[in-house]
Amino acid sequence: MKLRLAAAMLVLSASTALAADLTYEPAPIAAPAEAFNWTGFYIGVHGGYGWGHTQDTHNPNAFGQTLTGGFGGAQIGYNYQFANNVVLGAEADVAYSGIGKDWGGATQYDPYYGEDKIDWFGTVRARVGYSVDRFMPYLTGGLAWANVDHKLGCDPSRSPLTPRGCSRVGSFETSKSDTAWGWTVGAGVEYAVTNNVTVKAEYLYTDLGKNDVTLVDVNFPTDPVNNREFDTSFNSVKLGLNYKF
Repeated sequence: MKLRLAAAMLVLSASTALAADLTYEPAPIAAPAEAFNWTGFYIGVHGGYGWGHTQDTHNPNAFGQTLTGGFGGAQIGYNYQFANNVVLGAEADVAYSGIGKDWGGATQYDPYYGEDKIDWFGTVRARVGYSVDRFMPYLTGGLAWANVDHKLGCDPSRSPLTPRGCSRVGSFETSKSDTAWGWTVGAGVEYAVTNNVTVKAEYLYTDLGKNDVTLVDVNFPTDPVNNREFDTSFNSVKLGLNYKF
């Protein structure tokens, strides 16, 4: 009897030990990565290249000028992401610009020269995008402004075959800077490198409309075309870097 009881206790003890060996703690389940959210304020910098056209519409004899050059500046904005991943935002930016054209001496008989340039420009725009986690394509549009500079001069030394080309009064140079207002539309893509740093690429078309400028040719002071009207528009592509708060 004692032998059977001891055997039974031995079997029970072995079963308990085996059951203990078969128990294990399940591995913890990793929490899913939190989706990126675009809501928040941001500031940043950008740089790019622009090309466009300006035309003195009051002077039928004036050539239209092709404008090209680089620019760089800064931006500030705010985004709000809805539950359906649509992102609405607003952005304002400003840039120092080298977009322009020096012209003159197109022929050896032409003593006239000038410059048409966009010195500064900026926009205030709405943005609407769609969030695919850290990637967001968007459309944008709004108000645009620019400080435009126009210069006109005459220098007989630039025209060796007509050295008296400015001889009515003599050599002169006049310029005028003004602020032109217009509109802009475009599209872009933005990507969140980290939770606070995003990069973007953007294209904009900007129309500054017609801007009245007085540039008096002192050789023809009563000429009606001295009251000039420049029609200016340009395209721009840029890369930007933002810090999201």
